[in-house]
Amino acid sequence: MPPMEKGMRNRRAAEVNADVEARIAQIEQMTLDQIAVFQCRILSDITTGRISPREVSAIDRALRNRLKAIEKQLRESG
Repeated sequence: MPPMEKGMRNRRAAEVNADVEARIAQIEQMTLDQIAVFQCRILSDITTGRISPREVSAIDRALRNRLKAIEKQLRESG
């Protein structure tokens, strides 16, 4: 791979990683209603191919962790 093309790929990967990290940061603060809306939007991004499988895995993991945290909060308060 030519050096210029390799640099472009790394830059694109860094931008994608930053986008995923931003989404994960948002997920960590979401309520159940916000998660429901987010899931609809993310499904649209997945079906159109705007999100790679690796990104989907990271976002899915963050969603599961957030749902577990909400569940724990509900158990402790109820």
